[in-house]
Amino acid sequence: MGQIDNLTRSEISDIFRRIRALEFSSNQNHMAIGRGSGLRVHDGGSINIENGGLNVTGSANISGTLNASGNIDMSGSFTASGDVNLNGPTDITGVTTIQGDTTVTGDFTVTGPTALNGTTTVAGDTTVTGVLTVNGAMKTTSTLSVEGVTTLKNDLNVTTGKVKAGSMTIDPTLFGGSVQFSGGGYLSGTVSGPQLTGPSGNAFVYAGTALAGIQATSIRLAGAVDIQGALKVTSPGTVTGVTPNVYMDSSGNLRKIN
Repeated sequence: MGQIDNLTRSEISDIFRRIRALEFSSNQNHMAIGRGSGLRVHDGGSINIENGGLNVTGSANISGTLNASGNIDMSGSFTASGDVNLNGPTDITGVTTIQGDTTVTGDFTVTGPTALNGTTTVAGDTTVTGVLTVNGAMKTTSTLSVEGVTTLKNDLNVTTGKVKAGSMTIDPTLFGGSVQFSGGGYLSGTVSGPQLTGPSGNAFVYAGTALAGIQATSIRLAGAVDIQGALKVTSPGTVTGVTPNVYMDSSGNLRKIN
């Protein structure tokens, strides 16, 4: 059965009704973009989201700059192959991999595993409350203060400078290496052998290649070498036919007889 066109009925009212419906429609509230199509904003345009949110369940590719002036909360993995500049508070609870330069000028909190494969610069104070493990070389060009107990399980190489333990100083350059004591005197490793030098600098106890000795160049209490206690000489050797030339007085001082 065919449609009968009523020539007495005007179509103008129906046209106005349709135009009005288009003017007040909000069809973009439920807009969908399928495969092979897309939404393009160009010539300085922008998309503003007010009192709403942006949900991305796939991937978001940004070839320009991503500027975030608020907080960034991440619970998943974060991989950056370029430079990362963080100017505000940043909380990262997932795995983070950064292969480029990283500059942090604000608060930076990481609660998950973090791998930094590029150059990292930290301009502020850094506090580590857990175990800090460094598997590579570590270099500091400023003062290093260690206030806790330090355990050293390998060699300590001091190439320049001195080692100070309280008021005692280990000087690698003094007489081939010396230990200087706060009360004066030092123990040094001279070219002739180890030597213990007194505070005045003119009394020595030394050990050479085939001999050991005590040397004093000044008189102290009428004796250059003062031994408090018994002096025992083992196997001194004997000699006959000579006049005694050593005398011990009542104070225990040994003297040569002229």
